[in-house]
Amino acid sequence: MGVDIRDLRIAIGGKEIVHGVDLSIGDGERVGLIGSSGSGKSMIARAMLGLLPPDVTVAGSVMLGGSEVIGAADRTLADLRGRYTGMVFQNPGASLNPVLPVGRQVELPLRLHYDLTRSERVERVNAMLAKVGLPADVAAKFPHELSGGQRQRVGIATALITSPRLIVADEPTTALDSITQRQIVDLLVSLVDEAGASMLFITHDFSVLARATTRCVVLDEGSVAETGETATMLAAPQDERTARLVRAARTLTLRASREGADRETDRGAAPSDDATADEHEGEA
Repeated sequence: MGVDIRDLRIAIGGKEIVHGVDLSIGDGERVGLIGSSGSGKSMIARAMLGLLPPDVTVAGSVMLGGSEVIGAADRTLADLRGRYTGMVFQNPGASLNPVLPVGRQVELPLRLHYDLTRSERVERVNAMLAKVGLPADVAAKFPHELSGGQRQRVGIATALITSPRLIVADEPTTALDSITQRQIVDLLVSLVDEAGASMLFITHDFSVLARATTRCVVLDEGSVAETGETATMLAAPQDERTARLVRAARTLTLRASREGADRETDRGAAPSDDATADEHEGEA
């Protein structure tokens, strides 16, 4: 099973933007795909799931769970996306239907891909909401009634509800503050590991990647610049493009630490982690 990408090339309007990328993800492995904005990360994720628009040209091979994605029929792609993979999006607010209660949205993949009774679906949804740390009454709420962190938890629940073998997380913490980012990353990692699933975690920030992955691939202008263990690349990057991303991550981490210390000083006491996270989720 797993993911095996070979010589992936993606072109828009005749201009190639992803150049011969190789990438593999083993069963139960958490791999990061990191690069600056515009480096081609999200295009690769969409190619993996067969979600590129028809005017985009794709060449190479993407094997997902033993099935070739490139050139596959729509029904095959829909089944792969529903049963084998789950996706956590960058902006949870935009990915959720604003006029549908969140419980029904988490339930939808079960309706599409499994022959379950209504009560069985509701039972699974409630169990999954509890797993991602949301109270049962959230199921009846609409997305605008939730904080940013809560909406992303709903997104994670939706991605995991069918017990997929692969999770693709595309910049899942970008819209969140630093404390909620840490919460969401740790939650995602724990649930993926608990399920024995694999994960591709896409980001532009090494400080987030360090918490989420054990191995990473650095992408620069559509080509692989470097690949290796995340901890090793953070400590001693071999490519200057990787080194730039590491320096930026250290700057962001230091800034977040200083801001957190300033907030605690202003409040006069350090609140518990749960209280702090709840407060920041309300702001997100």
